[in-house]
Amino acid sequence: MLKKLALATALLAGLGTAHAYQTEVNVGYENTDFENNLGGFELDSDGDLFFVNGKYYLNTVNTKNAPLAEAAFLNKASNIGLGYVNAQNELSEAGINAEEEFEIIGVNGEFFIPNSQFYISGSLNQVDYTASARAPGFTYDESDDTTGYSLEAGYLPVNGLLLALGVAKESVDPMLASKIGFASTLGYGVAVGEDTAVSLRAKYVTQIGNHFTNFEGVTYFGDETAYRLAADLYIDPTLSIGVSFADSTADESDTIFSVRTQKFFTPAIAAGVNYTTTDGADSFGINGTFRF
Repeated sequence: MLKKLALATALLAGLGTAHAYQTEVNVGYENTDFENNLGGFELDSDGDLFFVNGKYYLNTVNTKNAPLAEAAFLNKASNIGLGYVNAQNELSEAGINAEEEFEIIGVNGEFFIPNSQFYISGSLNQVDYTASARAPGFTYDESDDTTGYSLEAGYLPVNGLLLALGVAKESVDPMLASKIGFASTLGYGVAVGEDTAVSLRAKYVTQIGNHFTNFEGVTYFGDETAYRLAADLYIDPTLSIGVSFADSTADESDTIFSVRTQKFFTPAIAAGVNYTTTDGADSFGINGTFRF
């Protein structure tokens, strides 16, 4: 009887970690409290961000014997994706009413060249920006549409390590914004500006002792230099905790610090939370992942 129970437990454990999927959908919400200094007055505003994005993998992704969050990367799974972000910031205080809105839609793709260690990726995105402000004796309105893009070519010298070189111009990738938060994404945009920027990126997923880890770093060289470093520790294949920080050489730039965690309740369903802080802004976010 004990042998049968042991066998059943092993089978259930195997079923819990072995899962194949070809589509992934992510949804999330982030709230940010801003402290604004206008003419010497400290005014608070509230920002809300909603996102939804999806990826379709050209081949099924197997999640066995790997952190569930890194399954696609470790499988070298080529994919195409579509993302949407809506971010709004509103201020109503001391006779001032102001609001701004970003609507971002984008497509992207990652391709691991078969039978080789080479990688290419690209994204194309459209940003619609509107802003308005009203105060006694003052009216302000602005709107702008921007199309941005990014391209990358990379190489994987060993399994789990990607080194990539790219170019980007006015790129605000909604897939990236949903992953690292809007404050960090806008930080890149302010630092890089309207010039074409060169990017260097590295990602390394490896096992240290009994746990998998993920290390990521990216640098953009444009009008200014912006960078971001991040690391995740996988307590087990279903649970991760991570930290990141980002900064740039732009005037009055402040370091952006983030912590995050994600838990897969099944191989197909996960939830995550994150907190981001910088001088004058604090954000809390929640997200969900669904695979099928």
